[in-house]
Amino acid sequence: MLVISITDELQPHHIERISNLVSPMEVVIEKDLYQPEIPIENAEILITYGHQVTGETLNRMPGLKWIQIFQSGVERLPFEEITKREILLTNIRDFHGIPMAEYVISMILYFTRCIPRYIQYQKERHWCRQEYVDEAYGKTLSIFGAGAIGQYIAQRCRQFGMRILGVNTTGKPHPDFDAMFSMKEKTEVLKRSDFVVLLLPATEETYHCFGKKEFAAMKQTACLINIGRGALINTDDLLASLDSREIRGAALDVTEEEPLPANHPLWDSEHVILTPHIAARTYQYFNRAIDKFALNWEMYSKGEQPPYYVDVKKEY
Repeated sequence: MLVISITDELQPHHIERISNLVSPMEVVIEKDLYQPEIPIENAEILITYGHQVTGETLNRMPGLKWIQIFQSGVERLPFEEITKREILLTNIRDFHGIPMAEYVISMILYFTRCIPRYIQYQKERHWCRQEYVDEAYGKTLSIFGAGAIGQYIAQRCRQFGMRILGVNTTGKPHPDFDAMFSMKEKTEVLKRSDFVVLLLPATEETYHCFGKKEFAAMKQTACLINIGRGALINTDDLLASLDSREIRGAALDVTEEEPLPANHPLWDSEHVILTPHIAARTYQYFNRAIDKFALNWEMYSKGEQPPYYVDVKKEY
């Protein structure tokens, strides 16, 4: 039996496509895995965002062999239980390149073209042609997390005439980047960057890897764009840097606490643009997600390792 627990967003044609892929396996739609009366004990495969995957819900699925997460991040999952039971874990990484590149580009243009200024002028009915705006052309963009999504962003931003620096664990050269650096060299990278994009996974090593020291190393005119995980940033340090004008601004699609509480100071910062974790959330999302599931299913049904297998030891 295959259980799908994301019914609020999957359309009937999405469910039909999944059913056709795994036929003759029974497909069951269950919105809330926390309800004890829901019959999920015969589940072999679970498709979910991951939010309802806990030790308790896993215990109610003794025959579960495979968890397919319909997103890239898996840091909230109960890895101890998954490892103990040797449950296969897959995600849908690598297809977020198109929407996330467009998000990054939109934020770069938001800052360079001074969009907030002209929104305010429109509200004031103020016609002003005396001021100048900037260009993305010639600016340096650094991407922390130079994997498939980072490479796609690099390709698109290069078309704007930007210089692209990549940062990963090794610093191994890659053709999509003008230069590559290891995380140990991040201070040098930050000194050069006009825009800094965060794409790193949330791990013990990356927790609050951007804080007071990193913001102090950035240009005063630099902007931060976080489309990775909220835990990468020490939010208090970021707010302090923005308030003191140590850096120019930040675009945050992710925050440490989600949903962000209504009384959080990030809402009130005039130097921050917030979006509610929607950088990759487009109308094309589920079609692409099911494409990835289909590739995983093909290998799983043959008893082979799926292409989007998650290493539970590394937790990504």
